[in-house]
Amino acid sequence: MGRKALFLIALVGVAAGCSRSPQAVLDDATAAMGAASLKSIQYSGSGAFYSLGQSVNPNDPWPRAGLTSYSNWIDYDAGASREELVRDGGFRPHLTQYVSGESAWITIGTDPMPLSTPAAVPERQLQILLTPHGFLKAARQANLEMIQLPRRRPRSAGSSSVSDIVTVLQFQALGKYLVRGTINDQNLVESVEARFPNPVLGDMLVRNTYSEYKDFGGVQFPGRIVQQQGDYPVLELTVSNAQPNATADISVPEAAQQAPPPPRVESQRLSDGVWLVAGGSHHSLAVEFMDFVTVVEAPLADGRSQAVIGEVKRLVPNKPIRYVVPTHHHFDHSGGLRAYVAEGATVVTHELNRALFEKSFQAPHTLEPDSLTRTPAEAKFETFADKHEITDGRRTMELYAAQSPHSASGVLVYLPREGILTEADLYNPGGPPGAEPPPGAPNPGAANLLENIQRLKLNVRQIAPIHGRVVPLADLRRAAGGGA
Repeated sequence: MGRKALFLIALVGVAAGCSRSPQAVLDDATAAMGAASLKSIQYSGSGAFYSLGQSVNPNDPWPRAGLTSYSNWIDYDAGASREELVRDGGFRPHLTQYVSGESAWITIGTDPMPLSTPAAVPERQLQILLTPHGFLKAARQANLEMIQLPRRRPRSAGSSSVSDIVTVLQFQALGKYLVRGTINDQNLVESVEARFPNPVLGDMLVRNTYSEYKDFGGVQFPGRIVQQQGDYPVLELTVSNAQPNATADISVPEAAQQAPPPPRVESQRLSDGVWLVAGGSHHSLAVEFMDFVTVVEAPLADGRSQAVIGEVKRLVPNKPIRYVVPTHHHFDHSGGLRAYVAEGATVVTHELNRALFEKSFQAPHTLEPDSLTRTPAEAKFETFADKHEITDGRRTMELYAAQSPHSASGVLVYLPREGILTEADLYNPGGPPGAEPPPGAPNPGAANLLENIQRLKLNVRQIAPIHGRVVPLADLRRAAGGGA
C-alpha cells in the first residue's frame, strides 16, 4: 500500500475520531491560556529582526539585524498596540509602530509619521490577531470552523503510524482575511497564520510560531516567538517578561488622524525629453525616444505606478511605455512593476532579478487586486549581466551593473548625451534645490557611487537620484569626501 493511501486512511480515522466542537476547543484553549480575564498585555525581549524584501541578493533570505530590545503593548478590547524595536544596525534602528482603531503611525525619535498606504491599518490590526491571545479573543467573536489533520512527523524506518493530530481553528477577520490558528494537545496556541497583500509577493503568508510557554501571573505566554513573512523569518524573539493587564496610553496624534492622500507626482524637466517624475519618497525617470518611452524605477506599489504612468502619458502622449528599468530588486523599489507589465512594457533588469520578478508577476494578488490582476498580461524580459543599451539610433540609455554592497543586482542608468546618471540608495542628496551638502564625514554610499562612475569612465554632469534632489557631480564628490 502506498504512502498516499496510508495518509488518506489516517486522515479518515482522525476525522472519525473528532469529538470536540470548535467552541469546546476554543473554550479549553481560553481556559488553559488564561485568556478570559486578559484585557491587555505587555511583553518584552530580544532576538533578531529581518528586513522584508531588502536582501543583498534577490535569492537570499531577508537580511538580519540584532534586536537588542523589543517591547509590545497590546490592548485587545481597543484594538491598539505600541511595538518598539531597537536594532543594532540597518535602516531606522530605533522604531516604534502604533495602531489605534483606524489610525496607524510610526515614530522615529519623537516625531510621529502617519503610514501613508491604505493597507497599513489592517496590517497592524492583523498583527494583533496573530498573537496567541488576540487569536482566541477574535475567534470568540467569529463564525468559527475547525479542521483536524494528522501532524506530519519524520518517519522512522518501517513506521507508517500517525502519532497525534493538529487541531486548526479558522475564521474570517477584518472583512477578507482568513486567519488560522493551530491548537496543540496541551490546549496552547502553537501557531497563527494569515495571508496579507504585498505588492511584490501578492497574497503573502504571515505566520507566527509559538513555543516554550511560561506562566506569567496566571497567563500562559510563549517564551519563543518566530514570525515568517513570505519564505523567510522577519522576527525571532526570546521573551524575557510578560505583564498581563498592563496599562498604557496610546493617543492618536493629529498627523495620523487624516486619511492617506493619493500618490502625488511632480515632474521636473532635466533635458529635452527627460523628466524626473518625483513627488513623494521615491522618484522615477521618464525618457522619451522616437517611438516609445522608457521609465526608470517602479517603486512602492501599484497606486504609485499608476500615478507615474498617468503623468508620463500626459508628458508624452501617443507613445507607449515600451521599457521599465528597476534600479534593483528591493521591494520598495520594485513594488510597482506589475503595473508596467499590465501596460505591455518589457522589464529590463539585471539577470539576478528575473526569478524574483517572475514569481511576483505570477503570484495571486486576490486580497488587493492590482493592475495586472485586472488586466492580465505575459511578462516580457530583457536581462543582462554587465551592460545593456536601449536606443533608437538617436538617443541611447546605458545600463551598467553597479558594484555595491547594497544590492548584488543594482543598476546604474546613464544618458551619455545629457550626462545624467540615475541611481538608488547609494546617494540621497537632501535639502532644498541648490543647497550645498552640509560638512561631515564622508558618505560611504556616495564614495561607492563615485568609484563606480570612475571605474566605468562615465562623463556625468548631473545625478538624478531616486531619493532626494537633482545635484551636480561636484556635490557627489564633496559627499564622498573628495572635495569639489
